[in-house]
Amino acid sequence: MDNELFNSICNGDIKNSILLNTRIIFSENSNSILENVYIDICAYIGSFISLYDVYKLIDIYSMTKKIIENDKIIIKDIYVLITKMCIVCDIYNKHPVTKCGLMSMKVLKEKVADIFNSEDMKLSTNGVMKFDGILPPSDNENYAVALKIIAIVIKTIKKSDDISVDHSDQLCNIANDLRYSLDYISRTKYKFETKFYNSDNDNIWFIWGVFSQLYNEECIAHAFWLYNYEFKKKYKAKRMGIVWSIGLLAIYIHKKDISKNWNGKEIIVINKMEEISIQLYNEIKQKIVKEYPGIIEVKPKEKQNDGMNFISNYIPIVGNVQNIVSSPNTNTTEIRAISF
Repeated sequence: MDNELFNSICNGDIKNSILLNTRIIFSENSNSILENVYIDICAYIGSFISLYDVYKLIDIYSMTKKIIENDKIIIKDIYVLITKMCIVCDIYNKHPVTKCGLMSMKVLKEKVADIFNSEDMKLSTNGVMKFDGILPPSDNENYAVALKIIAIVIKTIKKSDDISVDHSDQLCNIANDLRYSLDYISRTKYKFETKFYNSDNDNIWFIWGVFSQLYNEECIAHAFWLYNYEFKKKYKAKRMGIVWSIGLLAIYIHKKDISKNWNGKEIIVINKMEEISIQLYNEIKQKIVKEYPGIIEVKPKEKQNDGMNFISNYIPIVGNVQNIVSSPNTNTTEIRAISF
């Protein structure tokens, strides 16, 4: 069912995604299942999000972290998060672009060739000192490569300094150059010993180290937290979109006016979901009880989850239940009455 939920959110299907999410809540190991789906969706969005919409991804990162950290299951927050994720995925489905990570290494290398072959990509002495905590030992075979990668990141970001947000296309190109560069670096076989993450010499940790030194910003910290959450090697491929997204986050930090907040129609949908979330949850719960008798029951004390126990026994007042779905025939989002 976790794959179903992931695909449903990617399809922008709010109605089905909320139904599937609620069913998973009543299953075994629901917390870990949902946490991984939410993080995978964050990474999926990070693979295609544009600089214009990166604020929405930052909001989703923040909300995902908040939900995972909370010991209790807050239905309203979960439903709103799914709604936001579906809205962003629906934007991509209506206006698809090439997702990062899908180019062949040959094509990707051609895209970043000018950046990586530039003779100007060198760090000053002060720059070397600033990154001492993440650089490998100076006698390491990849020490010079590490210096060049740091210089590439810094100088690519600095290109945005003298560009006004009125020249948004130029800023988007710089952000994409940085994202492609991170994609390229992550696919190379370079290994770096670093104090930042001394238990693993994968170059991904070196990338995170570079940005952690450059920025003391919440959005970067949230991105790293999600990527690193209960990390296992098998999660790396699925979470790479979060790594690629920091190229856009870096440009956003310097040019915050470039990115749009949720627009008026999107806010209406999000607010409506927040308003009806408890009633909607109760309606779905009743449907689950009818379809799967006995699924909601008191478990042995040692296996109970406080949040699970709370929503299993709480019956809110039932109002007029509505759901939010995207109309396949228009570019707008509608509110429709539904029955489960």
